[in-house]
Amino acid sequence: MNRVDWPKPGLPAIACWAWVAVASCAAAHDATSELAAQAAILRTRDPALGIRGILRFAVEAAGTRREAGTIDEAIRVARSMQETDPGSQHLGNYRWRLGDADVTDPNAVQFATQLSTVLRLIHADALRPASRDLLDAMHRDAIVALDRHPVKPGYTNIFLMKTWNHLALGRLGHAEARRRGEALWNEWLGHVRRHGITEYSSPTYYGIDLDCLGLITRHAENAALRRQADSMLAFFWAGIAANWFAPAERLSGAHSRDYDYLFGRGHLDEHLHEAGWLGDRIPNEPAGWLPGAPRAHLHVFRGDCRWTPPADLRATVAADCPRFVVQRFNAEPWARATNYIGRSLAIGIGGECRGPEDKSLAIHLPGNRETPNVTLVLDGRNDPYGRRKRPVGHGAQAKAHHLRAFLVASQRGPRITAAWMVDPTRPSFRIEPAELSCLRAHLLLPADAEVWSPTRRLADGDPLPGDAVVFLRKGTAVVGIRSLLAAADGSAPRSLVLRADAPQLNAQRLTATLSDEAPVGRGVVALDIEAREDCDDDAFAVFRGEFADRRVEASVSGNRLTVAGSLPLAADLATLDREAYEPALAPTDLLVIDGREAGRPLVPAE
Repeated sequence: MNRVDWPKPGLPAIACWAWVAVASCAAAHDATSELAAQAAILRTRDPALGIRGILRFAVEAAGTRREAGTIDEAIRVARSMQETDPGSQHLGNYRWRLGDADVTDPNAVQFATQLSTVLRLIHADALRPASRDLLDAMHRDAIVALDRHPVKPGYTNIFLMKTWNHLALGRLGHAEARRRGEALWNEWLGHVRRHGITEYSSPTYYGIDLDCLGLITRHAENAALRRQADSMLAFFWAGIAANWFAPAERLSGAHSRDYDYLFGRGHLDEHLHEAGWLGDRIPNEPAGWLPGAPRAHLHVFRGDCRWTPPADLRATVAADCPRFVVQRFNAEPWARATNYIGRSLAIGIGGECRGPEDKSLAIHLPGNRETPNVTLVLDGRNDPYGRRKRPVGHGAQAKAHHLRAFLVASQRGPRITAAWMVDPTRPSFRIEPAELSCLRAHLLLPADAEVWSPTRRLADGDPLPGDAVVFLRKGTAVVGIRSLLAAADGSAPRSLVLRADAPQLNAQRLTATLSDEAPVGRGVVALDIEAREDCDDDAFAVFRGEFADRRVEASVSGNRLTVAGSLPLAADLATLDREAYEPALAPTDLLVIDGREAGRPLVPAE
């Protein structure tokens, strides 16, 4: 139990108690008002109402003992969104939105059951008998959909949610669900021992992972499993702390499944805020709530899954600065995210791109949480900043996808050598060529970062050759970037140009054009990068000269890409084999900080 320093007797204590009472009453009043507003939204029966928002309202209302009648109504609406036809292939699953004509996404039952089991298991005493009975009926049908939904353990957030759902249903009397949940848990632990966290450093899905692990460690029936979940929460937070970049109050380095091109924000911020890592910043994560619903004082679900990391974790890791982090996310020796975290900058890269939402290169320059990161976006839709969303996936959710590239990368401290290749004509890239209008590589930058050639500062619209050398400067941090390939064979950058076209986003871009039209073949971008801190004007001038004069050469001979004069890099672009890269992970590596394995001791042994 946390230690509490109670006020001493006397007038100051009376004043203190009065302040606490006023603050508590104010918070209760705000929660009451917000729940009333949410109840009004629910009663509109807006077709856009989502199953998650409906059940989240019910959890928050039940946990605060308010809106009892509307809780009943919410559960009835949720039941109406569930498929109950025994002959349907979707039996037990839910429509994402009230206005949907049919079930569209197998994940819907996972998200809905996460909340409905919390409601029935943790807040049952706030429910009327008819609502408890209706939830029980929903769960009997949901088990069918849960078991019909195949999920691989590398789909980290959904697999953990499915695990929680089975364990919770086991506590609610479904013995086979409990056995299935324990089997899923053991399968996931085995996967992590070999692969690490596959959806690594995701600003969105780490939040869901922590929700599920928190629910398991607080509410699972099996005591040994609860202890293992507690250890895995420590493992997650060790990786979060290792990659934490304090000036920007966010995870640095490459990210899996990051929807925020410029800032890398998502549901993880809810947990970071609770842990005190975001200062006074209040996260704004609308996913999972009723549309437009006020929610600033509604924290019931957050309390149901709360797990607080050690108070000194952030300070302990920050003391090791600079540091170099290597984090596994798959079984292959190249499947790692490497990251150098300094005092005023961070620079990191992934060993491969797993999907169109990955942020494979991430550089953080001096600034704060309003400072955009530097990242590379492969774009075929003229959407450099990821602002044009379109429906994708089973649930037709609106997302802005960039192109998934083949990546081979090396990193040593603050130096990176890497190459990205996209070929829309090959099925393995899962790109529909007809949907592309161009092929460009955008290096997204903070608007206030200076961009230089070796001899001068560049201005908006300044053109450069495809194999140019450029420099970024912000404060006393500088980054040299060499484009190693030009358009000798039509597959590399034809030109580079600086575009200061997004002041409203506090961003600008350096764009390499590979094709002004729909591409008919592959495109390749290769970069040699080095970052330095503590550079005044004189040191920056020296660095520009040194970096520009280096003899670093890349070539594509047939299908073989090689780089000489920098970090080792070679790949076969036909077979997509990575032939040279560093570092290569040892089989036992999970989370390595400055050469020390920090992750494996936290993962429960077999």
